[in-house]
Order: sequence, then structure tokens, then C-alpha cells
Amino acid sequence: MPTESRLGRSGHGQSGATLTTLQRATVVGLVALSAAVAVGLGLTARDDPPGTAWPPGRQATSCHDVKIFTGQVGSPYNRFARVLRTRLQAAPEHWDVEVVPTGGSAENIYHLEEQQYRTCSLALAQLGTTVDAGSAVNQFSPQRGGHLVEGLRTLGPAHDDLLHVIVRAPGSSPPGTGADVRTFTDLCDRAIAAGPAASGTRQIGTVLLRVGLPGTCTPRLEDSSIDDGLRLLVAGAVDAVFWAGGAGTERIRTELANGVKLQVLDLAQFRDAIAADWEKVYHPPGRYFPGTVFPPGHLGPRDYPGMTDVDTVSLPNGVLAHEQADPALVRRATADLFGDPAEYERALWGDNPAGRRVPDALTVYESPLFCYVPLHPAAAEYYRLRFDRGPGCGR
Repeated sequence: MPTESRLGRSGHGQSGATLTTLQRATVVGLVALSAAVAVGLGLTARDDPPGTAWPPGRQATSCHDVKIFTGQVGSPYNRFARVLRTRLQAAPEHWDVEVVPTGGSAENIYHLEEQQYRTCSLALAQLGTTVDAGSAVNQFSPQRGGHLVEGLRTLGPAHDDLLHVIVRAPGSSPPGTGADVRTFTDLCDRAIAAGPAASGTRQIGTVLLRVGLPGTCTPRLEDSSIDDGLRLLVAGAVDAVFWAGGAGTERIRTELANGVKLQVLDLAQFRDAIAADWEKVYHPPGRYFPGTVFPPGHLGPRDYPGMTDVDTVSLPNGVLAHEQADPALVRRATADLFGDPAEYERALWGDNPAGRRVPDALTVYESPLFCYVPLHPAAAEYYRLRFDRGPGCGR
């Protein structure tokens, strides 16, 4: 999480009071105090364990079976969703919750618009990809076989992904595979395992190629999961693997533990260009909210033993629902995002040697992405109760 946040009355992403770390802690403390007062008045306590937190008691619900669309089995999305499933199944509404493996963000988004899933389903997705879906750009463009997806709403933040470009460590390539890849520009005209076609990895990877390589380059992109991509990389069939996933991804750590020599490329020089590409897409039509869409990220040996420190790009994720989703499900899931964050962190990062944290509820005021993709009305109740207002978005 960033050390500063904007929580002024002018709306997030706008000029307002800037909170230092100390001030941010004060805000959280005041929220806790307000919650204690609310309990004394017989109102809602908002920071209690799941099942007793807002919303209180058993709600009327139209759902019995609930689906959470995630990513590949063992992926960070899948791990995060399993914690959420446990919490929802323990709720007094007694939902039967299924975690559904998928190819990634775009597939999850398309599922939410299907009539049979609109009411009783949730999904995890990169928020940047979700904005693209609601504007029919990038892989959602009709020219690329996609289509506009309407009715998408957010519940709140999940963990942040980090953009990985994984290559063989210098000197470890099989014979006949060409020169070592030491910088991103070395990938001009090389083969890349670029993620499934309907994934957030493919979407952000396509942007990276657009801003990071000369227009004369024609890299060959292979559809692949992270597992298949790493196998192809080790075998010399591709020269890099794109992966947009949580830091310390278990599949990469396993390869390193087995003695495979890998390296992640530093991408710091491309973050401004990725942000400029976003503005180029969204500023002209007037669908633009100021603020940081792609925060800086970092990977290092505490995430991947033996690898060197590199800077990269963070890709915020969120929990999504359709605007027609059952309000009881949305209320409960929203509250469950913020009870005992350590449980999500253990699921994502195990013993968490890099000390990574999942975002807290204040993220909806700090990131413009929650203006591009509005909160579900039932989720917005949660933030208004905790912080006395929803995201302002300049209004």
C-alpha cells in the first residue's frame, strides 16, 4: 500500500487533504472508535470477525449456490477466492460456494454478464482489464473478437498483481536458443509465452509490447498458462514468459527450488509509458479520472530466492459482481474482504518472507479504478458506514 492517501472531501483522485502514514493511522483509529460507539448504541460493529461483521444477522437472499470465478488452479486469484469461499460458507445465509478455475480476468468478466451468473456469482479480475471491458477496448474490442461488457461493479480491492517478464538467467540457455535476453528490448522478434488469450496477463503484456518495443519488431506470442510457459522457457522453445500475478508465485518458486536458473527483467523504465498509454485510451472520450492506475512494484530475492532486485508495475485487482447481483451476497462478501487480512496473506504468500499485505478498505478512495468501475450499491453501503462517504470521483 502507498504511504500516502487522498481522502479529502473533494473526492479521490482530486486535490484534497493528503494523509501521511501517521494521519492514515489516525483515520483508521477514529473509524475503530466510531465502531465501538456504534456497538454501544446498538448499531453495527464493522471490524468484527466474518459472520458477525456488517451486515449483522441472517439476510434474505435469492441465492443458494454461489460461484466465484478465479484463475488457474493454484494461482493467486484461486488462493484468494478459497479464503473468501470459506468465509461465505460460514455466513448465516449458508451459501454453497464453488471456486471456479478459469483462464483469467477476461474470461471471468465475460462470465459475469451471462444471465445465469448475474445474480449469484462473483469474480476476481484486474481492474484495468475490467475498465477495458466496459469500454470495449484492447481484447474486448469487436475488431479483436471481443465485445462491450455492461453492468460490471466492484465490491472492493483484492491483492495487487505484479507484472513479470521471466527469462532464463544469463548463461543458462540451451544450445541453439540464441543470445541471452538481458533487457526487454532484446525480445524483439523472439518467442514469448504471453498468457492465455483471454487473460489480464495477455492484455497488459500487449500494452508492454506496444510501448516497450520498436514498431518494427514482430515477437511471436504463444498462448500458455504460467505452468506451460515456464516449461517452454526451460526447454528453449520460448525466450520469455509474461505473467501478471501475485509476487512470490508458487510455480516460479518451485522452478527455482528445482535448480532452474531464471531472472525477472526490470521494467521500471516502462511504467510511465504504460500510464501514458492508459491516458491515450481514456482521456479523449472523457472517461478519465486522475490518479495512479499502475503503481510502482518491486520483486526481489525475498519473493524469489536467488533472483536480483528489480522494479516493475503493480496491477490492482478487485472483486467484481454484476449490477444485478444479490445484495445480500454483495454485502457479506464486501465485509469479508476486510476481516482478518492475515488469512488472505497466508493463502497468497505462505510465510510471506517479503512482508506483503493485501489492500485495505481505504483503497477505494485512493485509486481512480473504483470510479472507472463503480461500486455495487450494496457494497457502497459498507464504505459509507465506515467512512461516511463513498468515492467522490471529483463530484
